[in-house]
Amino acid sequence: MAVHRYKYLAPTDAAKMGRLELFARQVVEGVITGMHKSPHRGFSAEFSEHRNYVPGDEMRHLDWRVYGRSDRFYVKLFEQETNLRATIVLDNSASMRFGNKLEYGRHLAACLAYLLATQQDLAGLCAVDESVRIDLPPGSSSAHIDRLLRSLETLEPGTTTELPRQLHALAEKMHRRSMVILISDLWVDTDELFRALQHLRYRKHQAIVLHLVDDAELNLGGAEFAKQVTLEDMETGEKMAVDPADIRESYTKQIEAHLASLRRGCNDSELEYHAINVRIPYDKTLVDMLNRRG
Repeated sequence: MAVHRYKYLAPTDAAKMGRLELFARQVVEGVITGMHKSPHRGFSAEFSEHRNYVPGDEMRHLDWRVYGRSDRFYVKLFEQETNLRATIVLDNSASMRFGNKLEYGRHLAACLAYLLATQQDLAGLCAVDESVRIDLPPGSSSAHIDRLLRSLETLEPGTTTELPRQLHALAEKMHRRSMVILISDLWVDTDELFRALQHLRYRKHQAIVLHLVDDAELNLGGAEFAKQVTLEDMETGEKMAVDPADIRESYTKQIEAHLASLRRGCNDSELEYHAINVRIPYDKTLVDMLNRRG
């Protein structure tokens, strides 16, 4: 597709995405032949299993070695390869405004959607906070990607977070095996979050968690935390006056424990986890991440 003047997808982004690939690490379902494995059986590149020969099967698919050992005819079945259906879930809650995470997340979502479309895969978008702000099912046409990118430009930040509930609803709604790419700061109850992510895994979906973090929230560093400050909860409006020097050590330990809990939970649930520092340009982050996956 031609790249117009989109706020969150520059022509240079499109050029870089065109040289990358996003693979599914589990089987997926689709209708267009592509680069990904399907759970449906066919006659393609990778061997899956045998079944008994029935009249009408093509003779070229018979396994003559098995016939020589068993004196019975068996047909070789292979995995079909097909396209990937992916839904990008963007956390649109107020906490994502810290460190410009929401803008960063929109750039990631735009680049990933464009990348999926260029490799003939289907990209959907779900922007959530206390409600669902955008709900675009997976598609790959130029008109669909244009609508997705325009939707990102008009998205207004929400307030509170209902991410686990929205993920549960998404798991129930998707009927085909898909990839779910979550872009969030993950400031939610971790037990509820992992129950929702495990729900996706139970429904045979593959989940990739892109955790947006900012240096300032990791260690209360930077000039803005050099003296006493008033901290405000961006979702509830609650305020608290603190001296960063007094709490920095204990705060840093709690943040490290939180990050370790997220990594451990994703690993235990067989979820792909990437911590992304929003101080690093989003295009470099994506290139590095996708190259590591490849």
